[in-house]
Amino acid sequence: MLALVVTLVSALILSTVTAFASWNDVRSSYATYTGSGYEGGAALLDPIPRDMKITALNSTDYNYNGVQAALAGAYLEVQGPKGKTVVYVTDLYPEAAPGALDLSPNAFSEIGNMSAGKINIQWKVVKAPISGNFKYRIKEGSSQWWAAIQVRNHKYPVMKFEVNKNGTWINLPKAPYNHFVSTQQLGTQPLQVRITDIRGISVIDTIPGLPAHGSGAYMVPGNVQLPD
Repeated sequence: MLALVVTLVSALILSTVTAFASWNDVRSSYATYTGSGYEGGAALLDPIPRDMKITALNSTDYNYNGVQAALAGAYLEVQGPKGKTVVYVTDLYPEAAPGALDLSPNAFSEIGNMSAGKINIQWKVVKAPISGNFKYRIKEGSSQWWAAIQVRNHKYPVMKFEVNKNGTWINLPKAPYNHFVSTQQLGTQPLQVRITDIRGISVIDTIPGLPAHGSGAYMVPGNVQLPD
């Protein structure tokens, strides 16, 4: 029984550090709409179902708290003149004012009149309506020498990604294309990783080792998920 408890604790270690200030505050701004963002969005989250409600996000919030692509893959609850909807952040809205969104038409029409073209909104980050564990995308070209790793299917935005190398946690900075990048050799052995969300909560997972030489992009299933 003790061994089982130790194993479970090792598989999912939760630690709480200082949460990023005001992460769930309500923002007030405007929304427009666009048909893009389903393919080739800045967050590199393809493939995205065409019926999904998505949004591009202004650069101030997209790069929240100085972390590039911080809110990529986040879910936002948006209030407009006609009601509320929840959208998935897949792209950047670079020319927009702080707080602004560029919604997919199916999301915009739920909360405002399409004929308006631009509406006043309020929104906040919410827990993702997902199930299951993390998924990881290993970017094309990754190997034991250089790697870019993306976390998908996370309940809250992921702000930090670390790899345990010889007993020391190495922080991998987040790139604008929504991957955490290592420029040092990580080897081909399984990697112990620590993921910290926007609330300051961390979980530890283990993923398969990287290929010896660069390859095409591929997905890796995770073993844990962030708590509610």
